Amino acid sequence: MSTTMTRLIRGLSARLTESLDSRDAADLAGVVRGTGCCHVANAERGHRVTLVGRVRTVLSGGGEHCLGVTAEVYDGSGAVNVCWLGRTSIPGIDTGRFLKVTGRIGVRDGQKIMFNPRYELLSGQPVAGRRGEA
Repeated sequence: MSTTMTRLIRGLSARLTESLDSRDAADLAGVVRGTGCCHVANAERGHRVTLVGRVRTVLSGGGEHCLGVTAEVYDGSGAVNVCWLGRTSIPGIDTGRFLKVTGRIGVRDGQKIMFNPRYELLSGQPVAGRRGEA
């Protein structure tokens, strides 16, 4: 068997046996890479970044841990909590929705967080060619 055929079979076998979550993460990370935006995994505390990802959870209300509307945005490399202070809801911020957010990265309770970012609701998945400021 040729080297190319062996590589093809190994790649196909790996793709068929990996978990759905890891395949989804890899696909999403590839889509984000095509936008030119920063990956969550590469976003460092104190830096102003533009991130693109899918909303996994949305929380709202008061209390110590929920200061407004908080959405967990996942891009395949990691997640960042995005919090809009003083809000009880934001139309369009729903689970499964793709967002583009720009703001400064902070860390709260060991998790990356961004407060009151500028945001853009994306229809469908992000597309290649969109360039974010870093």
